[in-house]
Amino acid sequence: MVKLSDTKGGDWEEMAKVYKQLTVEISSRPIGVMLDKANALLPFSEATGLHDNGCGPGPVISRIIADYGSVLPKDCDLSASDFAEAMIAQVRETKNEEIDKNPESPWARVNVSLLDAMDLQGIQDGSKSHVLAGWVYFMTPSPEKCLEESMRVLKSGGVLSCSSWQDSEWLQLMNLVKEIRPEAPVPEIPEGWRSAKGLFAEVEGAGFQQVEAVEVAVEMAFETHDALLDLLTTKMPHMVKLLSSWSEDEIERLRSLMSERLKKVCPQEPGKLSGVALVAVGRKA
Repeated sequence: MVKLSDTKGGDWEEMAKVYKQLTVEISSRPIGVMLDKANALLPFSEATGLHDNGCGPGPVISRIIADYGSVLPKDCDLSASDFAEAMIAQVRETKNEEIDKNPESPWARVNVSLLDAMDLQGIQDGSKSHVLAGWVYFMTPSPEKCLEESMRVLKSGGVLSCSSWQDSEWLQLMNLVKEIRPEAPVPEIPEGWRSAKGLFAEVEGAGFQQVEAVEVAVEMAFETHDALLDLLTTKMPHMVKLLSSWSEDEIERLRSLMSERLKKVCPQEPGKLSGVALVAVGRKA
């Protein structure tokens, strides 16, 4: 079984080039829900330390600063980390661009670092009021360790807000690999992280209180069928790893199957595929 956790930081270098634009499209609504629910449990206007864990190219920290930057306390510690250098480079680039536009921007105090979500070395116990984790914990070898580390770095009363995937039409397209090779391992989200009920249990089981988990409908927009298939088969790290040993004929047959299914699901160009994201929040006692 190919787990999403099998991908390494370097695998994301190619994906980082298109990931930022893609995440803006897909993640906008779920990130809004993540922030709304975190803010309801503990207002960002009272934040003392905020960490974007597994930040990717920075959609969560960017949204926090865009939507709540004006109310964040001036002495609130801001940080973002990821295990992939390519993603961190994107965040640093955004940081520099935003500081050039406005030297007084909260971006000026964002500390960007290379860290594993399972081991937040250097972040002190009880130093954060908010930990935000967009689509990261389920992609690691141990989501439980990620939750433990979130609990460790949060202060008493601090809030975790995290997200996952229930399902999506683009994941179903990628899983067509089994039609070509029935024994082919497919990227799989851990069971506890692919339903609102399961995610609730995972977060509550880690010791968080006032837990809530909800579904959020999302869309992936694409310009052409071919462009989407290129993204799914040549940019997604787990698919690149899986298809690396396939023959040209097998890949051609897979793309043909994916194209046929895609045109049934969404014949229009440009078009949109749908999915369901999951968002959970909880508070440290």
